[in-house]
Amino acid sequence: MGKLRYLADQTPAANDIGLLVLRVVAGLVFVVHGAGDIFEAGVSANVENYRGAGIPLPELSAPFAAYVQFLGGLLLIVGALARVVSLGLVVVMAGALVFVHPGEQIPVGQDGSGSGFALIMGAAVVALLLTGPGRISVDFLVSGRTAGVVGAGTPAVRQDA
Repeated sequence: MGKLRYLADQTPAANDIGLLVLRVVAGLVFVVHGAGDIFEAGVSANVENYRGAGIPLPELSAPFAAYVQFLGGLLLIVGALARVVSLGLVVVMAGALVFVHPGEQIPVGQDGSGSGFALIMGAAVVALLLTGPGRISVDFLVSGRTAGVVGAGTPAVRQDA
């Protein structure tokens, strides 16, 4: 029975690598999606799409979604402002689920219908919002919290507290 504990054991290095993989892949998907909204379709076309989908304040929500995905995805990749960016992306993915994919099945169809993509991307950014970017990130380097860290997700003990 003791050997089964390895199924649940965690190491700081493995946690950090897992968070790095999650950040880079989710960030890349958001960058590509946001770039399409900005550079291919154009934000003004997205305003009309948002209006047609019944998304509130399309003049604000369309550019917000496009730029949060594009710029936020770039920031996620390097792990900069990861929790702030993740919060913005949670809002974007919640909007997609509520306004674009309500009642749709989870598998994504060939026509793009289905809530699965928005659901998994929303789950990814919720996970990053809750866990933070890990130690392999700009946020960690900038925070200066390298001493006293026991493991990923464990805050450092502040000496001035």
